[in-house]
Amino acid sequence: MMIVVSIAGSICLLLFVRLLQYRQQIKSINKQIQFIQQHESNLLLTNQFSDKQLNELLNLLNQLLIEHRSNKITAQKQGQQLKDSITNLAHDIRTPLTSLDGYFQLLVKSEDEEKRRQYIEIIDNRVKTLTELLETIFTYTKLENDAYEIEMEKIQVNQVLLETIFTFYQQFSKIQLEPTISITETPLFILGNSAALNRIFSNLIKNSLDHGQRNVIISLIAEEDQAVFLFENDLSPNSELDMSKIFSKFYISDKARGGNSTGLGLFIVKELVEKMNGQIEAGLVGQVFTICLKIPLFK
Repeated sequence: MMIVVSIAGSICLLLFVRLLQYRQQIKSINKQIQFIQQHESNLLLTNQFSDKQLNELLNLLNQLLIEHRSNKITAQKQGQQLKDSITNLAHDIRTPLTSLDGYFQLLVKSEDEEKRRQYIEIIDNRVKTLTELLETIFTYTKLENDAYEIEMEKIQVNQVLLETIFTFYQQFSKIQLEPTISITETPLFILGNSAALNRIFSNLIKNSLDHGQRNVIISLIAEEDQAVFLFENDLSPNSELDMSKIFSKFYISDKARGGNSTGLGLFIVKELVEKMNGQIEAGLVGQVFTICLKIPLFK
């Protein structure tokens, strides 16, 4: 009988000691969590004694801490990127507005018909630039809405591509650049949206105009059950592209922010192509930059 009592007492003592250890460990974990919260520390939770279940719990908590810190860093970067982007967009909009005001004042004061004609032409160009910027921002805000869908219909893409290229004729002529155009004569039809296609082609052609040197190639062929579009141009020798960010929001390769780029052009292209169940990829071989679109043909 005494042996049984002794054994029972020993077990109770061991359980009591174990309970005290658990309570001590829980207090330690609480203190560690409070310290991490108050000091935004990168420390992880530790255990003072070995226990399988408690170690599993600490491992899970540490994983959550690591994920939380990673998400926080990502959110901070995105927040800063958004602030920088808003600043840049405000600058892009303010520049043509300021220019408009200046040339309008010159137009009002000038009595020279030739100068007035020049001022009117400049004002017209600034208005077009501003309109394009605002349209780009408007398209971007629509695409950021997950519920946004585009109306789809049967479209002959050969015609849309040729019409879009033609609208850039003067801009190509102005810089004395003649694009190489190769578009199949076989009518190709897709299930898509004419306005979206026009925006896609316009953004890609504008990208070639802004960054292309010498050779600009635009082609369209049928490959199995897809319409394949290829936009290719040579880059200037000092161009620096981060191919991992080509289709990212607000990515601008020109750190000096030359021109009126919002850094949204290729992002919008990618989003619209995917809205039409297509695929897009970019490549860089030497100084030759290529964007390839593939959209399923309408059957």
